[in-house]
Amino acid sequence: MQEQQVGIEEYTTSTTGFTGILKHRYNDFQVFEVDLTGRTAHLSATDAAPQAQQQATASSSSAVITDTAIAEVVAAFAAIAGQANAEQLQKLLTNIQQQQQQAAAAEASAQQQQQQQQGAAAPDLEVDLLPEGNKDVRKAIHQFLKSEPRLPPLATESVAAEGASAGPDGQVPHHVIRIRPGSSGGRGQRGSQDKRGQKRGKREWRDEMSWEGGDLKHVKFVMLKENTDTQAALGVVARMLHCQPRSFGFAGTKDKRGVTTQWVTAFKVSPAKLAALNPRLRGIKLGNFEFAASHLSLGQLGGNRFKLLMRDVSSSDEQHIAATVSELRSKGFLNYFGLQRFGIGAVPTHRVGAALLRGEWQGAVRLVMQGGPGERREYRQARALYMEQGDIQGALKVLPTSLVAERAVLQGLARHGSTAYLTALQGIPRTLRSMYMHAWQSWLWNRAASERFRRYGAEQAVAGDLVLLTTEQQQQDADAEAAAAAAAGGSAAAAVDALYDAEDTGTADAADEGDDVSAAASAAARLASVHVVTAAEAAAGRFSIRDVVLPLPGGRVQYPQHEAGWQLYCRMAAADGVMLPGMTAAEFADAAAAAAAAAAEAAAVGPQDGAGGTEAAARAAGAPASHGVKDFQLAGLSGDYRRLLHVPEDMQHQVIRYSNPDAELLQSDWSQLQQQQQQQLGGDRQHKRQRLDEQQQQQQQQQQRSSRQMQL
Repeated sequence: MQEQQVGIEEYTTSTTGFTGILKHRYNDFQVFEVDLTGRTAHLSATDAAPQAQQQATASSSSAVITDTAIAEVVAAFAAIAGQANAEQLQKLLTNIQQQQQQAAAAEASAQQQQQQQQGAAAPDLEVDLLPEGNKDVRKAIHQFLKSEPRLPPLATESVAAEGASAGPDGQVPHHVIRIRPGSSGGRGQRGSQDKRGQKRGKREWRDEMSWEGGDLKHVKFVMLKENTDTQAALGVVARMLHCQPRSFGFAGTKDKRGVTTQWVTAFKVSPAKLAALNPRLRGIKLGNFEFAASHLSLGQLGGNRFKLLMRDVSSSDEQHIAATVSELRSKGFLNYFGLQRFGIGAVPTHRVGAALLRGEWQGAVRLVMQGGPGERREYRQARALYMEQGDIQGALKVLPTSLVAERAVLQGLARHGSTAYLTALQGIPRTLRSMYMHAWQSWLWNRAASERFRRYGAEQAVAGDLVLLTTEQQQQDADAEAAAAAAAGGSAAAAVDALYDAEDTGTADAADEGDDVSAAASAAARLASVHVVTAAEAAAGRFSIRDVVLPLPGGRVQYPQHEAGWQLYCRMAAADGVMLPGMTAAEFADAAAAAAAAAAEAAAVGPQDGAGGTEAAARAAGAPASHGVKDFQLAGLSGDYRRLLHVPEDMQHQVIRYSNPDAELLQSDWSQLQQQQQQQLGGDRQHKRQRLDEQQQQQQQQQQRSSRQMQL
């Protein structure tokens, strides 16, 4: 796949460029993720770090119930349930305290862990109160255990009573209240009477007590990978841990061919278990473990830092190289989505996304299953069994597990029928399904960015451009809008409220769709802060070209109000037979006609997006696609904004002269860590040799003294 096929076409620099070889070795292309706090992901340790243990101790210790709290709670409970029941509660809380104190230790001993695994005797974490015939008292007990803030989470349930006597109302209670740690029925609420549920509640509590992270339920760590993509690497780790890949969270996918480091989170997986995988992992290393309160979701990163090595550079003029780099540093580059966004298979992922948007389920399945030249033999064999012979079971037998989407599709067809194409596609993991849709959005964005640059350049913001307002700018606009509304006789408060209504609605809708709350809030903030540059603002230079954004199509975005705006997006979408949200039938017809004419002209030149011009013209000439599957509707995506231009920070370069074309010229974090370990090991050996030499010298001196004494 070439850059031009996905819309990567323009350069911001005017100097004559030069060529070279990128990614000759994996180490030549290195990516370091930067989190939202500005911290860069580096692999500097691969053991279960003391930092994580210290975090665990602090977190666990803060959750331990104190003796004072126990005494106060028991006294308050006695006034409600009586002294005998208060003593039962005291017994339970004392045992819970003991468990908490054990969990707060920096590291449980191997003997303690073994006892827990073998079901060794543990303090009783369950008590039954005395039978109580008064319904109001029972209600008060449940309410107290539910609402008392000094108590740990407790579950209450009614169990059969034995030998109960009549209460004040003359009724014999048939049940007693059982209290145990946990929240199987909600904190302090009656839980299920099912015995399996009771056992599960106990087990969950003991798991909670043995979890070394305390209140921090996630482990955050750095994953370094080499020549594999993010999802495949996490799939390997998940299989070795016997857990689901969805247990892991990450902020962004990284290039396959290269050495990349990124933050990953895992839900309640011990750092020691993760660190123990390193000797068995090939091309993947895990380290720099710490505990975290929440998981990572796509988009929760500040950016990436790159180390790139270009070999066999065509220009030998170092001044020319320096001038080119200097111009790139000052002007930046168009912020295109890179080739990795469009997959590494024979069929670009944006073509799969377009088929899904059109509702062509069988076509999408065939695109997912389509292979290409250069694939491994077992890949080609599996694809051929299905594509040429329709042998689903045969293809499954030989298809490698690393082909996640293909395997999910075949399993869906095998389970639901050979023509259940939609069901099979919905069996693809949600993150991967969404990537097909995002790839199509990215493809349109790249082409729109090229057209925006060709028409208006990259020097300044022009009238009709979109920009994202800062908080201060939003407040300035809100004040101006409110003042205008007040001057017109309207309500200033209503004007300000209207300005922020969209932000509130966007956040709520995104959360309803099941997206991560913080990621949804971030996207909603961008959607709400967009502003159309006016002619006056463009003339005054209020906004820089660095402020300009372009939309990724969706249901809640605005489009630029110039020649690289709504009409351009409509033509591009119509060429794929897709109707944008908000697009009328008449607009689609006009856009389709224009797209068909352009596609027919391009047919003689050749394919531009992986599909022939004749095919694109036929699609554009047809009716817009329509289906009712929300997962594959563009209206179901809110859309987003992306900056047109990116100006690199702290960009430096160095010219290296070398003779060996395969020499390792750029060390990775893992290479440096190995080198440090070897140096440390060498120092230890040197220390041992020195001590051995000293011992030998002392022995020789002793022998010489003994020999002289004998001579005397």
